[in-house]
Amino acid sequence: MEEKSVRETLLEIHQSLKPLAELSAAIITQAELQAYTENLYNQLVQVAYDGISYLKKLEVGQIVTQEMVNERDALLARAHRLILDAPNAH
Repeated sequence: MEEKSVRETLLEIHQSLKPLAELSAAIITQAELQAYTENLYNQLVQVAYDGISYLKKLEVGQIVTQEMVNERDALLARAHRLILDAPNAH
């Protein structure tokens, strides 16, 4: 049986663990991206609900006030920001 030095044995162990460390890093990166994407999705859903609420308040013949325009612009800005922050956004 071939005797190896402690250094050689440690080097072999390190080389054996390298793929595991790389896989672990990839899994962590994927989990972080998933969490980020879920957060963006949840925020965008909230913007959609807020938009529905805004639209339900509108009635035929209603005078559009500056407050209504400001609310519309704020909703659009939130949606725009979230869409541009999304991974693979164009």
